[in-house]
Order: sequence, then C-alpha cells, then structure tokens
Amino acid sequence: MKILIFGAGAVGAYFGGRLAQAGADVAVVGRSDYEEVKKNGFEIESIKGDFSFMPSQVVRSAAEYQGEADLIIVASKVLPAIDVPSMIKDAVHKNTVIMLAQNGIAIENAVHEAFPENELWRAVLYIGCTKVAPGKLKHSGGLGSITFGRFDGGKASPLADEVYELYKKTPCEVTLTENIQYFCWKKLLWNIPFNSISVVGGGLLTGEMTNRGLLENICRNIMREIIAVAASQGITLEDELVEQNIEYTRSFTPYATSMLADFRRNRPLEVEAIVGNVYRIAAENNITIPHIATLYALLASVDKKKQESINL
Repeated sequence: MKILIFGAGAVGAYFGGRLAQAGADVAVVGRSDYEEVKKNGFEIESIKGDFSFMPSQVVRSAAEYQGEADLIIVASKVLPAIDVPSMIKDAVHKNTVIMLAQNGIAIENAVHEAFPENELWRAVLYIGCTKVAPGKLKHSGGLGSITFGRFDGGKASPLADEVYELYKKTPCEVTLTENIQYFCWKKLLWNIPFNSISVVGGGLLTGEMTNRGLLENICRNIMREIIAVAASQGITLEDELVEQNIEYTRSFTPYATSMLADFRRNRPLEVEAIVGNVYRIAAENNITIPHIATLYALLASVDKKKQESINL
C-alpha cells in the first residue's frame, strides 16, 4: 500500500511511522524539518517501544511525489491559511482515498467538493506526542489510538479493511467505524472546553481546570452545550461522557494542552474548526449555547490579537 502524508508533524509522523512498521510504503511531505528527515528520517521515543521511520520519499510538495498513492493522509492543522484541496491535488488520482486526520467538526466540505469521486474518510486520533527536535518525536502519553471511517457514514471500501489490518500489527489501538461523526463530536467534548480555556484562562494546565472549582463547572456546562448541538445534527452523545471527561482529565499529571502549546509558540489556533463551526451549527439549528458563544468570542479575539502582534 502506497501512502502519502501531508502534515508530518508529531502526530502524522507517529501514525505514519507505525503504518510503515506494518509494511506500508509511506512517504511524507516535509516542510520545516525537510532536510533532516530526508537525510535521517524520524526517530521516535515511545512508551510503546522506540522506533525509527525512514519514509520511502520525502518531498516538498504533492507535485514532487513519484507514483500514485492509494491513501493520502492529511494531518495538518485546520487553519484558514491552509488550502487542503490545493495542497493535495497533484497527488490525487482516480482511485486515491483521502483521510482527514484532523481536529474539528464540519471540515470535510472543501475536500469533498474538490474531489467528489474520491472516497473521503475522517480519522479521530488520541495520543500525547510532541516534536522535540527536527525529525525527533517523543510519545509520552496515551496508547496511540485511531478511529476512522467514511466521513458520511456507511461501509468504506476494502482499502479501509487493509488499513485496519495494518494498524492491528502495531501497538496502536484501531477502530473502523460506520459512524465516524459520533467520534468527531465526542472528541469535541474534550477539545472545546480544555483546549480553549487553557488559552483564554491565561495559560492554565489541565489540573487547574479540574480542581473541583468554578472552571471545572464551566467545562461541564460547555460539554452539555456540545451534547445539545450534536443532538441537533442527529448525533447522540451520552450524558455520562461529561463526568468521564472530567475524571479522565483529572487523572493525568497536569500538562499544557496542544492549543496552549501552539499559543506559546506563536502559532495560529484552530479556532474555527474546533469552536467556530459548533457555534455556527448551533445558530443554524436555533440552539442556545451561551458558554460556547462566549468562549468562541474570547478565543477568536485572543488568537487574532496574538497573530497581529507577531506580524507587526
């Protein structure tokens, strides 16, 4: 199987490296660490066993990729400045399947409209993995799980079964589903409150948001609003997920969320994909979400102000 990864940061490189371990031909589009990865590949320090990953090709763009990819995995951030269809178009062929291994909800339209004949998957990933140096990753939390399926539901093509079997050969936990949107909404229950509040709260760690105080209750209220918006889309999220997310987060050694890490590194935040799209869906369906509306306004303002200060 020939696989091409766009967005080979910590998460993309880790899950791509595991596919290569299982026997797939995995190439990557390299950017900031292109030279290092082209020369030495990736070195991954992992709680599930250290390993190295030398991509079959390291290219700067889709146009440089040699051959036809069976699967394109997009693991980049979901940002207005990143035009995914333009980024991948030179590598998309008649039978290429596209997987969006990205955060957020309602992010598929542009890719589906650009490539209506190509099968499109969503993937939901859970892992604590960071890039510590060019070409060097550290996996320190979470087993590394991936849940994927057709973005619009139903049974995916046989390639999905092949990808599933490849991941079964690795330490990753893998689930192939016919209801991927449920899992996309479920991940928002964590991403919206904890990622967003960590930034607008002035650099809060997870433990400070689950210390049985006011912030913890705000997180609960945000999750309940997400459940209501998901229901308006025909997705039923169980009420008990609220307390499960609180307890799950409380059990960790306090750490900085990925959005807070991006903010500290002066990177733009995935405000629209994670929070803004939920706000818009709620408005379309006449769902009242005062906590999310407030959070969205604050987070968008903080992100805009930060990027303006950087570009001065």
